[in-house]
Amino acid sequence: MNIKNAICAIGAFGFASTVFASSTPEVSNVRMAQPSNSHRVTITYDLDTAAVVTLDVETNCVVNGETKWTSIGGEALWNVSGDVWEKEDAGSHVITWRPDKSPWAGHKIAAGGARAVVTAWALDNTPNYMVVDIRPGAQANSQKYYPAADYLPGGLLANANYRKYDLVMRKIMAQGITWNMGSMYEKSRDSNETMHQVTLTNDYYIGVFQFTQAQWACLNSSRPTPASFQGEMRPVEQVSYDEIRLCAGVEASDAEIAEHSWPNPPASSSFLGILNARTGLDFDLPSDAQWEYACRAGNGEGSWNDGSTITGADEDVNLNRLGRYSLNGGSADSTAVVGSYEPNSWGLYDMHGNVWEWCLDWYSGDYSPNGIPNINLEDPTKRLDGSSWKVRVARGGTWYKTQASQCRSARREYKGTSARDSEYGFRVVCRAGLD
Repeated sequence: MNIKNAICAIGAFGFASTVFASSTPEVSNVRMAQPSNSHRVTITYDLDTAAVVTLDVETNCVVNGETKWTSIGGEALWNVSGDVWEKEDAGSHVITWRPDKSPWAGHKIAAGGARAVVTAWALDNTPNYMVVDIRPGAQANSQKYYPAADYLPGGLLANANYRKYDLVMRKIMAQGITWNMGSMYEKSRDSNETMHQVTLTNDYYIGVFQFTQAQWACLNSSRPTPASFQGEMRPVEQVSYDEIRLCAGVEASDAEIAEHSWPNPPASSSFLGILNARTGLDFDLPSDAQWEYACRAGNGEGSWNDGSTITGADEDVNLNRLGRYSLNGGSADSTAVVGSYEPNSWGLYDMHGNVWEWCLDWYSGDYSPNGIPNINLEDPTKRLDGSSWKVRVARGGTWYKTQASQCRSARREYKGTSARDSEYGFRVVCRAGLD
Protein backbone atom coordinates (compact mmCIF):
# COMPACT_ATOMS: atom_id res chain seq x y z
CA MET A 1 0.00 0.00 0.00
CA ASN A 2 1.28 3.43 -0.90
CA ILE A 3 1.28 5.27 2.40
CA LYS A 4 0.87 9.03 2.03
CA ASN A 5 1.95 9.91 5.55
CA ALA A 6 3.24 7.95 8.48
CA ILE A 7 2.28 10.34 11.26
CA CYS A 8 3.70 10.58 14.76
CA ALA A 9 1.68 8.67 17.32
CA ILE A 10 1.96 8.12 21.04
CA GLY A 11 0.22 6.14 23.74
CA ALA A 12 -0.90 7.38 27.12
CA PHE A 13 -2.61 6.04 30.18
CA GLY A 14 -5.14 7.32 32.68
CA PHE A 15 -4.04 7.46 36.30
CA ALA A 16 -6.32 5.80 38.83
CA SER A 17 -7.92 7.99 41.49
CA THR A 18 -7.64 5.48 44.31
CA VAL A 19 -4.65 4.32 46.32
CA PHE A 20 -5.41 0.65 45.70
CA ALA A 21 -6.04 0.91 41.98
CA SER A 22 -6.33 -1.75 39.34
CA SER A 23 -3.22 -2.21 37.21
CA THR A 24 -2.40 0.75 34.99
CA PRO A 25 -3.05 -0.18 31.36
CA GLU A 26 -0.42 0.55 28.76
CA VAL A 27 -0.72 1.45 25.07
CA SER A 28 2.03 0.57 22.61
CA ASN A 29 2.78 0.47 18.87
CA VAL A 30 0.57 3.45 18.08
CA ARG A 31 0.65 4.37 14.39
CA MET A 32 -1.39 6.84 12.35
CA ALA A 33 -1.34 6.67 8.56
CA GLN A 34 -3.27 7.79 5.50
CA PRO A 35 -3.15 6.17 2.04
CA SER A 36 -2.38 8.58 -0.78
CA ASN A 37 -5.68 7.87 -2.54
CA SER A 38 -7.93 8.14 0.53
CA HIS A 39 -9.28 10.72 2.95
CA ARG A 40 -9.43 8.05 5.65
CA VAL A 41 -6.87 8.09 8.44
CA THR A 42 -6.17 4.80 10.21
CA ILE A 43 -4.83 4.63 13.75
CA THR A 44 -3.64 1.31 15.15
CA TYR A 45 -2.52 0.47 18.67
CA ASP A 46 -1.90 -2.40 21.07
CA LEU A 47 -3.40 -2.61 24.55
CA ASP A 48 -1.89 -4.77 27.29
CA THR A 49 -5.02 -5.14 29.46
CA ALA A 50 -8.69 -4.19 29.41
CA ALA A 51 -9.23 -0.44 29.58
CA VAL A 52 -11.42 2.41 28.37
CA VAL A 53 -9.79 4.02 25.35
CA THR A 54 -10.00 7.64 24.19
CA LEU A 55 -8.28 9.54 21.40
CA ASP A 56 -6.80 12.95 20.79
CA VAL A 57 -4.91 14.30 17.80
CA GLU A 58 -2.23 16.91 18.28
CA THR A 59 -0.47 19.11 15.77
CA ASN A 60 2.59 21.33 15.84
CA CYS A 61 1.75 24.85 16.90
CA VAL A 62 4.00 27.85 17.42
CA VAL A 63 3.33 29.57 20.77
CA ASN A 64 5.44 32.61 21.63
CA GLY A 65 8.04 31.49 19.14
CA GLU A 66 8.19 27.95 20.54
CA THR A 67 6.86 24.91 18.71
CA LYS A 68 4.54 22.81 20.89
CA TRP A 69 2.16 19.91 20.45
CA THR A 70 -1.41 21.20 20.68
CA SER A 71 -4.74 19.35 20.54
CA ILE A 72 -6.83 20.03 17.45
CA GLY A 73 -9.92 19.88 19.69
CA GLY A 74 -12.64 17.35 20.37
CA GLU A 75 -14.98 18.65 17.64
CA ALA A 76 -12.51 17.50 14.98
CA LEU A 77 -12.89 13.91 16.24
CA TRP A 78 -16.68 13.61 16.22
CA ASN A 79 -16.62 11.21 13.26
CA VAL A 80 -13.97 8.89 14.73
CA SER A 81 -15.08 5.25 14.82
CA GLY A 82 -13.69 1.84 15.68
CA ASP A 83 -12.02 0.72 18.90
CA VAL A 84 -12.37 3.93 20.87
CA TRP A 85 -14.64 5.74 23.37
CA GLU A 86 -15.45 2.45 25.14
CA LYS A 87 -14.01 -0.46 27.06
CA GLU A 88 -11.59 -2.50 24.93
CA ASP A 89 -9.95 -5.80 25.74
CA ALA A 90 -6.23 -6.50 25.51
CA GLY A 91 -4.93 -6.92 21.98
CA SER A 92 -4.49 -5.03 18.71
CA HIS A 93 -7.04 -2.39 17.76
CA VAL A 94 -7.97 -0.06 14.90
CA ILE A 95 -9.50 3.43 14.85
CA THR A 96 -10.59 5.30 11.72
CA TRP A 97 -11.00 9.05 11.23
CA ARG A 98 -12.12 11.33 8.40
CA PRO A 99 -10.44 14.71 9.02
CA ASP A 100 -11.91 16.01 5.75
CA LYS A 101 -15.38 15.77 7.33
CA SER A 102 -14.43 17.67 10.47
CA PRO A 103 -13.57 21.23 11.49
CA TRP A 104 -9.95 20.26 10.76
CA ALA A 105 -10.72 19.79 7.04
CA GLY A 106 -8.24 21.49 4.77
CA HIS A 107 -5.31 21.11 7.12
CA LYS A 108 -2.39 19.25 5.64
CA ILE A 109 -1.39 16.13 7.53
CA ALA A 110 2.34 16.24 6.96
CA ALA A 111 4.75 13.58 8.20
CA GLY A 112 5.79 14.51 11.71
CA GLY A 113 3.28 17.39 11.80
CA ALA A 114 0.51 15.58 13.67
CA ARG A 115 0.29 12.75 16.11
CA ALA A 116 -2.39 10.49 17.59
CA VAL A 117 -2.58 10.30 21.37
CA VAL A 118 -4.33 7.08 22.40
CA THR A 119 -5.15 7.06 26.12
CA ALA A 120 -6.03 3.93 28.08
CA TRP A 121 -8.00 4.62 31.26
CA ALA A 122 -7.86 2.15 34.12
CA LEU A 123 -11.24 0.55 34.81
CA ASP A 124 -11.39 2.23 38.22
CA ASN A 125 -10.72 5.63 36.65
CA THR A 126 -13.04 5.99 33.67
CA PRO A 127 -13.10 9.32 31.77
CA ASN A 128 -14.93 12.48 32.78
CA TYR A 129 -18.04 12.01 30.61
CA MET A 130 -20.18 8.93 30.09
CA VAL A 131 -23.00 8.76 27.52
CA VAL A 132 -25.63 6.05 27.90
CA ASP A 133 -28.19 5.09 25.25
CA ILE A 134 -31.58 4.48 26.94
CA ARG A 135 -33.78 3.90 23.88
CA PRO A 136 -35.83 0.72 23.57
CA GLY A 137 -33.55 -1.95 22.12
CA ALA A 138 -30.40 -0.29 23.45
CA GLN A 139 -27.67 -2.78 24.26
CA ALA A 140 -26.73 -3.05 27.94
CA ASN A 141 -23.22 -1.97 28.93
CA SER A 142 -22.71 -0.14 25.64
CA GLN A 143 -22.01 3.27 27.17
CA LYS A 144 -19.44 5.58 25.59
CA TYR A 145 -16.78 7.60 27.41
CA TYR A 146 -15.19 10.94 26.52
CA PRO A 147 -12.44 12.97 28.20
CA ALA A 148 -14.29 16.31 27.94
CA ALA A 149 -17.64 17.74 26.83
CA ASP A 150 -16.34 19.05 23.49
CA TYR A 151 -15.67 15.45 22.36
CA LEU A 152 -19.37 14.51 22.52
CA PRO A 153 -20.42 13.99 18.87
CA GLY A 154 -22.64 16.80 17.64
CA GLY A 155 -22.04 18.95 20.70
CA LEU A 156 -23.64 18.70 24.14
CA LEU A 157 -26.33 21.33 23.54
CA ALA A 158 -26.52 21.19 19.75
CA ASN A 159 -27.26 17.44 19.67
CA ALA A 160 -30.80 17.04 21.02
CA ASN A 161 -30.23 13.30 21.57
CA TYR A 162 -28.39 14.12 24.78
CA ARG A 163 -31.62 15.48 26.25
CA LYS A 164 -33.99 12.99 24.62
CA TYR A 165 -32.54 9.51 24.08
CA ASP A 166 -29.16 9.45 25.83
CA LEU A 167 -28.02 10.23 29.35
CA VAL A 168 -24.92 12.40 29.65
CA MET A 169 -23.15 11.82 32.96
CA ARG A 170 -20.32 13.91 34.44
CA LYS A 171 -17.76 12.30 36.76
CA ILE A 172 -17.42 13.91 40.17
CA MET A 173 -14.09 13.24 41.87
CA ALA A 174 -15.19 12.97 45.49
CA GLN A 175 -13.39 10.02 47.06
CA GLY A 176 -11.50 11.04 50.19
CA ILE A 177 -12.18 14.77 49.75
CA THR A 178 -13.27 16.60 52.90
CA TRP A 179 -15.46 19.64 52.33
CA ASN A 180 -17.89 21.93 54.15
CA MET A 181 -21.55 21.03 53.68
CA GLY A 182 -24.27 23.48 54.69
CA SER A 183 -23.98 27.20 55.43
CA MET A 184 -23.43 29.66 58.24
CA TYR A 185 -24.35 33.09 56.97
CA GLU A 186 -25.98 32.92 53.53
CA LYS A 187 -28.89 35.22 52.84
CA SER A 188 -32.13 33.79 54.29
CA ARG A 189 -30.40 30.59 55.40
CA ASP A 190 -32.48 28.01 57.25
CA SER A 191 -31.76 26.54 60.66
CA ASN A 192 -31.34 23.09 59.07
CA GLU A 193 -28.16 24.08 57.21
CA THR A 194 -25.62 23.54 59.99
CA MET A 195 -22.17 23.73 58.43
CA HIS A 196 -20.14 20.57 59.01
CA GLN A 197 -17.33 18.65 57.36
CA VAL A 198 -18.15 15.72 55.11
CA THR A 199 -15.86 13.18 53.43
CA LEU A 200 -17.50 11.25 50.61
CA THR A 201 -16.24 7.73 50.05
CA ASN A 202 -16.55 7.29 46.28
CA ASP A 203 -16.28 9.06 42.96
CA TYR A 204 -19.56 9.08 41.05
CA TYR A 205 -21.23 10.19 37.85
CA ILE A 206 -24.16 12.59 37.98
CA GLY A 207 -26.54 13.63 35.21
CA VAL A 208 -25.49 16.78 33.37
CA PHE A 209 -29.22 17.53 32.93
CA GLN A 210 -32.36 16.95 34.94
CA PHE A 211 -34.24 13.92 33.61
CA THR A 212 -36.44 15.01 30.71
CA GLN A 213 -39.89 14.02 29.52
CA ALA A 214 -38.46 12.38 26.39
CA GLN A 215 -36.04 10.32 28.47
CA TRP A 216 -38.84 9.24 30.78
CA ALA A 217 -40.90 8.17 27.75
CA CYS A 218 -37.97 6.07 26.46
CA LEU A 219 -38.35 3.85 29.52
CA ASN A 220 -42.09 4.12 30.15
CA SER A 221 -43.59 3.97 26.67
CA SER A 222 -46.76 2.30 28.01
CA ARG A 223 -47.33 5.01 30.63
CA PRO A 224 -48.11 8.64 29.84
CA THR A 225 -45.36 11.07 30.69
CA PRO A 226 -46.51 12.95 33.80
CA ALA A 227 -45.88 16.66 33.29
CA SER A 228 -47.77 19.90 33.76
CA PHE A 229 -45.67 21.63 31.10
CA GLN A 230 -45.32 19.47 28.03
CA GLY A 231 -42.08 19.49 26.09
CA GLU A 232 -39.68 16.67 25.25
CA MET A 233 -36.66 18.51 26.66
CA ARG A 234 -38.38 20.03 29.67
CA PRO A 235 -37.78 18.22 32.95
CA VAL A 236 -40.16 15.41 33.77
CA GLU A 237 -42.25 16.36 36.83
CA GLN A 238 -45.38 15.05 38.51
CA VAL A 239 -43.31 11.98 39.45
CA SER A 240 -43.24 10.61 42.99
CA TYR A 241 -40.18 9.38 44.82
CA ASP A 242 -41.92 6.04 45.25
CA GLU A 243 -42.47 5.36 41.55
CA ILE A 244 -38.93 6.47 40.72
CA ARG A 245 -37.30 4.00 43.11
CA LEU A 246 -39.63 1.80 45.17
CA CYS A 247 -42.62 0.47 43.24
CA ALA A 248 -44.55 0.34 39.96
CA GLY A 249 -47.25 2.68 41.22
CA VAL A 250 -47.25 6.14 42.72
CA GLU A 251 -47.22 5.06 46.40
CA ALA A 252 -45.07 2.38 48.01
CA SER A 253 -46.13 0.19 50.90
CA ASP A 254 -44.00 -0.12 54.03
CA ALA A 255 -42.91 -3.54 52.79
CA GLU A 256 -41.75 -2.06 49.48
CA ILE A 257 -39.96 0.75 51.30
CA ALA A 258 -38.17 -1.75 53.53
CA GLU A 259 -37.18 -3.98 50.60
CA HIS A 260 -36.09 -1.38 48.07
CA SER A 261 -34.75 1.59 50.02
CA TRP A 262 -31.02 2.31 49.89
CA PRO A 263 -28.66 0.49 50.16
CA ASN A 264 -30.84 -2.15 48.50
CA PRO A 265 -31.29 -1.88 44.72
CA PRO A 266 -34.38 -0.11 43.36
CA ALA A 267 -37.46 -2.25 42.71
CA SER A 268 -37.31 -3.91 39.29
CA SER A 269 -40.74 -2.45 38.46
CA SER A 270 -39.72 1.10 39.41
CA PHE A 271 -38.42 3.65 36.95
CA LEU A 272 -34.84 3.18 38.12
CA GLY A 273 -35.25 -0.60 38.03
CA ILE A 274 -36.28 -0.42 34.37
CA LEU A 275 -33.40 1.98 33.60
CA ASN A 276 -30.84 -0.27 35.27
CA ALA A 277 -32.10 -3.40 33.53
CA ARG A 278 -31.90 -1.71 30.13
CA THR A 279 -28.43 -0.21 30.58
CA GLY A 280 -26.72 -2.78 32.80
CA LEU A 281 -25.63 0.06 35.12
CA ASP A 282 -26.54 1.02 38.68
CA PHE A 283 -28.36 4.34 38.43
CA ASP A 284 -29.90 5.80 41.55
CA LEU A 285 -30.99 9.08 43.06
CA PRO A 286 -28.18 11.13 44.61
CA SER A 287 -27.79 11.29 48.35
CA ASP A 288 -28.26 14.63 50.07
CA ALA A 289 -24.46 15.01 50.32
CA GLN A 290 -23.72 13.88 46.76
CA TRP A 291 -26.20 16.39 45.43
CA GLU A 292 -24.81 19.36 47.37
CA TYR A 293 -21.19 18.49 46.58
CA ALA A 294 -21.95 18.33 42.84
CA CYS A 295 -24.00 21.51 43.00
CA ARG A 296 -21.32 23.54 44.76
CA ALA A 297 -18.74 22.43 42.17
CA GLY A 298 -15.88 23.37 44.46
CA ASN A 299 -17.34 26.75 45.40
CA GLY A 300 -17.96 27.63 49.03
CA GLU A 301 -20.89 29.21 50.81
CA GLY A 302 -22.03 32.67 49.84
CA SER A 303 -21.66 31.91 46.14
CA TRP A 304 -23.64 30.28 43.38
CA ASN A 305 -22.30 27.12 41.85
CA ASP A 306 -20.33 28.94 39.16
CA GLY A 307 -18.42 30.86 41.84
CA SER A 308 -20.38 34.10 41.42
CA THR A 309 -21.61 35.89 44.54
CA ILE A 310 -25.12 35.52 45.97
CA THR A 311 -26.37 39.12 45.85
CA GLY A 312 -30.01 38.91 46.88
CA ALA A 313 -32.46 36.81 48.87
CA ASP A 314 -35.43 37.53 46.58
CA GLU A 315 -34.06 38.26 43.12
CA ASP A 316 -30.44 37.71 42.19
CA VAL A 317 -28.67 38.90 39.04
CA ASN A 318 -26.27 35.95 39.07
CA LEU A 319 -28.99 33.36 39.61
CA ASN A 320 -30.79 34.84 36.58
CA ARG A 321 -27.99 33.33 34.47
CA LEU A 322 -28.02 29.93 36.16
CA GLY A 323 -31.58 28.68 36.45
CA ARG A 324 -35.33 29.20 36.20
CA TYR A 325 -37.01 30.55 39.33
CA SER A 326 -40.11 32.63 39.85
CA LEU A 327 -38.46 36.02 39.33
CA ASN A 328 -36.89 35.26 35.95
CA GLY A 329 -39.62 33.07 34.43
CA GLY A 330 -41.04 35.91 32.35
CA SER A 331 -44.33 35.23 30.62
CA ALA A 332 -43.59 31.49 30.54
CA ASP A 333 -44.12 31.07 34.29
CA SER A 334 -43.20 27.42 33.94
CA THR A 335 -40.28 25.03 33.73
CA ALA A 336 -37.59 25.71 31.15
CA VAL A 337 -36.00 23.34 28.65
CA VAL A 338 -33.08 21.76 30.50
CA GLY A 339 -29.79 23.37 29.58
CA SER A 340 -31.38 26.77 28.87
CA TYR A 341 -29.19 28.49 31.45
CA GLU A 342 -25.47 28.51 32.10
CA PRO A 343 -23.82 25.43 33.70
CA ASN A 344 -22.00 25.37 36.99
CA SER A 345 -18.22 25.15 37.30
CA TRP A 346 -18.35 21.39 36.69
CA GLY A 347 -20.57 21.57 33.62
CA LEU A 348 -23.89 20.65 35.31
CA TYR A 349 -27.07 22.44 34.24
CA ASP A 350 -30.10 23.56 36.27
CA MET A 351 -28.68 22.69 39.67
CA HIS A 352 -30.39 25.91 40.77
CA GLY A 353 -34.09 26.20 39.98
CA ASN A 354 -36.36 24.63 37.33
CA VAL A 355 -37.59 21.72 39.51
CA TRP A 356 -36.80 20.42 42.98
CA GLU A 357 -34.74 17.23 42.67
CA TRP A 358 -35.52 14.14 44.76
CA CYS A 359 -32.65 12.76 46.87
CA LEU A 360 -32.26 9.36 48.57
CA ASP A 361 -32.46 10.54 52.18
CA TRP A 362 -35.33 10.69 54.60
CA TYR A 363 -35.62 14.30 55.67
CA SER A 364 -34.52 15.36 59.16
CA GLY A 365 -34.23 18.79 60.73
CA ASP A 366 -30.49 18.61 60.16
CA TYR A 367 -28.03 16.66 58.05
CA SER A 368 -27.15 13.03 58.64
CA PRO A 369 -23.60 12.49 59.98
CA ASN A 370 -20.73 12.68 57.49
CA GLY A 371 -22.90 12.52 54.41
CA ILE A 372 -24.29 9.02 55.04
CA PRO A 373 -27.81 8.72 53.54
CA ASN A 374 -30.37 9.28 56.29
CA ILE A 375 -31.84 5.79 56.13
CA ASN A 376 -31.84 3.27 58.97
CA LEU A 377 -30.13 0.09 57.75
CA GLU A 378 -32.02 -2.11 60.23
CA ASP A 379 -35.38 -0.62 59.29
CA PRO A 380 -35.26 1.43 56.04
CA THR A 381 -38.77 2.76 56.70
CA LYS A 382 -37.15 4.94 59.38
CA ARG A 383 -34.46 7.59 59.63
CA LEU A 384 -30.98 6.94 61.04
CA ASP A 385 -32.07 7.89 64.55
CA GLY A 386 -34.97 5.41 64.42
CA SER A 387 -37.67 8.05 64.11
CA SER A 388 -40.25 8.04 61.32
CA TRP A 389 -41.55 10.82 59.10
CA LYS A 390 -42.44 9.80 55.54
CA VAL A 391 -40.84 12.69 53.69
CA ARG A 392 -37.69 12.72 51.56
CA VAL A 393 -35.10 15.40 50.87
CA ALA A 394 -35.40 17.56 47.75
CA ARG A 395 -32.79 20.01 46.49
CA GLY A 396 -32.20 22.91 44.11
CA GLY A 397 -35.29 25.11 44.11
CA THR A 398 -38.05 25.41 41.54
CA TRP A 399 -39.72 27.59 38.93
CA TYR A 400 -42.83 28.20 41.04
CA LYS A 401 -43.13 31.06 43.56
CA THR A 402 -39.49 30.59 44.47
CA GLN A 403 -37.12 33.28 45.68
CA ALA A 404 -33.40 33.16 45.01
CA SER A 405 -32.69 32.10 48.60
CA GLN A 406 -34.67 28.88 48.01
CA CYS A 407 -32.35 27.92 45.16
CA ARG A 408 -29.07 28.06 47.10
CA SER A 409 -26.77 25.04 47.19
CA ALA A 410 -27.43 24.49 50.92
CA ARG A 411 -31.22 24.91 50.75
CA ARG A 412 -33.06 21.73 51.81
CA GLU A 413 -36.71 20.97 51.14
CA TYR A 414 -38.91 17.93 51.77
CA LYS A 415 -41.96 16.26 50.30
CA GLY A 416 -44.11 13.21 50.96
CA THR A 417 -42.79 10.25 49.00
CA SER A 418 -46.02 9.60 47.07
CA ALA A 419 -46.54 13.27 46.14
CA ARG A 420 -46.77 14.23 42.50
CA ASP A 421 -46.13 17.91 41.91
CA SER A 422 -45.25 20.16 38.98
CA GLU A 423 -42.29 21.43 41.02
CA TYR A 424 -40.58 18.04 41.56
CA GLY A 425 -38.31 16.13 39.21
CA PHE A 426 -34.91 14.42 39.50
CA ARG A 427 -31.51 13.65 38.06
CA VAL A 428 -29.59 10.41 38.49
CA VAL A 429 -26.19 9.28 39.71
CA CYS A 430 -24.13 6.19 38.91
CA ARG A 431 -20.95 4.80 40.38
CA ALA A 432 -17.74 5.72 38.59
CA GLY A 433 -15.57 2.93 37.25
CA LEU A 434 -16.09 -0.49 35.72
CA ASP A 435 -14.21 -2.81 38.07
